[in-house]
Amino acid sequence: MIATISANKSNISTIKPLESSSAYKKNSLKQPTAEEYNLLASIYKEKNLYKKTIIYYSKALNIQKSKFGLFHQKTANSYTNLADAYVHDGDTKKGLELYIKALNIWEIEFGLNHVRVADIYSKMATIYFQENMQEKSLTLYKKSLEIRIEQLGENQVQTASSYQELGYFYATLEEYQLALPLFKKAVEIRRELLKMSHPDTATSYNNLAICYYHLFEYEKAYEALDTAIEIRSMIFDSNHELIISSEKNLKEIKKHIYKEKKNRYISFLLNIFKSKKI
Repeated sequence: MIATISANKSNISTIKPLESSSAYKKNSLKQPTAEEYNLLASIYKEKNLYKKTIIYYSKALNIQKSKFGLFHQKTANSYTNLADAYVHDGDTKKGLELYIKALNIWEIEFGLNHVRVADIYSKMATIYFQENMQEKSLTLYKKSLEIRIEQLGENQVQTASSYQELGYFYATLEEYQLALPLFKKAVEIRRELLKMSHPDTATSYNNLAICYYHLFEYEKAYEALDTAIEIRSMIFDSNHELIISSEKNLKEIKKHIYKEKKNRYISFLLNIFKSKKI
């Protein structure tokens, strides 16, 4: 449901390696800091070059462990960064292993109800869901939501993300009645905090439309999807794949609305005919 925009491969192929730059060579005589390695890693991450990202996040992690020890928030952050890179590179097993190491640090050093614990729960839950371990996934999504509500409150972007994730979990399992109120909460929070021109708000409306559609509430589905298209039209060009696919879905919903109205009208006429016949 959450779309991703693929990188322009033609641009990536022309990227000059960062290590070959004069600035990099000039500073290579001194040992780079963890922050510098993290910066390099983040640049490669933006370019979807995850093998390079992993290399530099690994170097940053080694420095953090050496400097601060195994149980420090900087070490935990490095584990999380590295885990993210492995997950993006398709190695969810390694990513999960690193998330667990980060989780252990946050739990020991900051307690079970820290917001960073909720963040790691969310990431782990996504992996478990992808691996068809629904029970573990649901437990962690719920824990993440509980912590965020307790520590941050209802009206926060992170809390909206938890509602969105939990709603997505149920919707993917076709439990639309359970997903619907969660998507509604995400819409309410994002509409207020991110406003109506944010892509995440559009995503929430899109997911709300999907729920209504599968619950045969076609007019509500139409309204929600139309709102999603309106927001996306502020952000993307009219030929963007998200807008094209959404408009196609909107036409499909419109057909269902027309069919429903037609059937109601026929039923109304039959009832009149029966009453007059009697």
